[in-house]
Amino acid sequence: MRLQDSLEYLSETTQQAIVQEHARRFGMDTQEPLFDRLADPAFAQHVWEHSSEWERSVIRQFVQFAPRGFFTRRDWEKASIKEHRLMSVGLTRLRRLGLVITVRKMWSEIGYLMPQEIREHLTRCLLPEPDTAYVMLSKTLPYYIPAGRGIHLDLIGLLLFIRDHEIPLTQKGTVHRRYQQKMADLLTIKDVHLQGLQVSAWEMEPPAGRDLLIVLDLAWKLGLVFECDRRLAIDDERVKRWLSQSPSSRFADMYHIVCEQYLPQEPWWDAMACVMGQVPADQWCSLAAQLSMLKEAGFNVPVEAGKQVAEQWLHLLAGLGWVQLGVDEEQIFWRWNAMACAEEQEGWYVDPAGEVTIPPLVPLQAIWMLSDFCTIQSDGTLLRAELQDKSVQAYLTAGGDETQIIGLLQAHCIHPLPDAIGELVSHWAKTARQIQIEPLYRVRTAHPGFLAEWKEIADFQPFLKQLLSPTEFLITAEEHGKWVDLLRRYGYEPHLLDTADEEQKNRGDRQEEQTRVGLIQVSQPWEGYAVENTFPDLGEEVARITALPKVWTQHLQSYHPQSLRDLLKRAHELQLDVELQSDGQTTWSGKPSDLRVEMGYWMVTISGRNGKKRMRLDDIGRVRILVPDYLYEEK
Repeated sequence: MRLQDSLEYLSETTQQAIVQEHARRFGMDTQEPLFDRLADPAFAQHVWEHSSEWERSVIRQFVQFAPRGFFTRRDWEKASIKEHRLMSVGLTRLRRLGLVITVRKMWSEIGYLMPQEIREHLTRCLLPEPDTAYVMLSKTLPYYIPAGRGIHLDLIGLLLFIRDHEIPLTQKGTVHRRYQQKMADLLTIKDVHLQGLQVSAWEMEPPAGRDLLIVLDLAWKLGLVFECDRRLAIDDERVKRWLSQSPSSRFADMYHIVCEQYLPQEPWWDAMACVMGQVPADQWCSLAAQLSMLKEAGFNVPVEAGKQVAEQWLHLLAGLGWVQLGVDEEQIFWRWNAMACAEEQEGWYVDPAGEVTIPPLVPLQAIWMLSDFCTIQSDGTLLRAELQDKSVQAYLTAGGDETQIIGLLQAHCIHPLPDAIGELVSHWAKTARQIQIEPLYRVRTAHPGFLAEWKEIADFQPFLKQLLSPTEFLITAEEHGKWVDLLRRYGYEPHLLDTADEEQKNRGDRQEEQTRVGLIQVSQPWEGYAVENTFPDLGEEVARITALPKVWTQHLQSYHPQSLRDLLKRAHELQLDVELQSDGQTTWSGKPSDLRVEMGYWMVTISGRNGKKRMRLDDIGRVRILVPDYLYEEK
């Protein structure tokens, strides 16, 4: 779960309590917004450096053993069974800092979740420096799978095809078979890139359709396409916003969706993605070295991890055009493709015949605008466009202008536009506006008296230019809203048969639901849980520990046999260490357990760093319970 998705369910009071806890423990400014602070890697580093032993143990549990940073309460109790009391205190303290969020199911089952950004920052606190895996390669290494040209360019081709064709969907919501191959041919991500993915949806999808399914699902989750009347449609406004985003912002949105959907959920996979996220563009890395870094940090990395990462992750990223791969003596190397986030500063080339060659870094917004009067075709890593009479004439009859065509072509052309282009456009424009079709509204009144009355009122006269009969006239689409407002201002209540606004609202609601679900659904560990708006008290665990008699915790003392048994029982219940001294001056510590009578003597087992020791209570000279100092901090 993303940090923003978790914080939005916390009230202002709860968020302020978390900020006050930051001020109490670390002396931090209370004016900084909670989201900005928790999203700051420097804050996570500060927390790690100033955390107690038990807080660090809890952090390691969430980072190294919790799938996607989530524990049910039952799983948490199993994970912390050896040190449950103190680990629970550490968990509560992290919850009070906002690093762990409490979630709950409707039937009161509780879980604990560390949001993604916080988990990533704390993971970096455990890992060695990322440059440990950096390598310098003297030659370009081959790889047996070619990389895609870039998912953003694949999406452009797919969106244009959907815009220009009516694509029916089956009852199951899949693209009709006769269009699948045509759409798949537009993509450079292929089934060979997807063979290692472990996705349940693959079971119902033949291999030939997986590449289209994964790209359509991405477009769906970005809100660019949706289902309308059993057909694929594009959302013009969202497409325009997506096209106007910076390349780095577009990449971040798509990468988040891909990670959430297709990155396996074992904790070491999240750590691998974190390691990769620290690598700068164009820097070659050794995959084996990065996996060794994870092992060094304590992650449970399987023996076949290198093969798994290559087949289940790097091949997918290569198909999306985000990484480049190489292999040398069975060692796999990879690097981020800098072009995936590079600034779109290139221009296109236009020849006198009207053919446009489009390099990879031409702004996507310009390519989309060019498609209004050109036919866009994919050609390997490049796109090509062709200026044709039908496309130009269709653009002009829809309200476009010759100067807009010439202006756009020249604005992004890296050389002076050939004179022949202007002549071509002017020639095609001569016949473009001979026939025009315009949408109109018909206004019908119950009797001629209304029209006769309106003709005498100055405000109504501009709308009465296209009379059909004494009771009917036409108005344009631009006049529709003004006409309705005018009628209501004069006390009329028109009967609107046009339900476009209501249909648009209902369609928007359906589209939001489609965007959330998409075509491929991957369940997350916290599915079914909702964020609980709570700021936890330090709780019963601390109260029980701090309620211990001070004489038991402050000094080594000798005790009456019954008092000694009570002390050891309480230490065992609270899972606290005791410090012991027998006849001599040597002291040692450990956890007491298995306190019982054996052959007439009270015996206890002390489990310390050097193993277990079974001893008689009569041999214990002095003893005290060890309580971490931070448990006595004020609430």
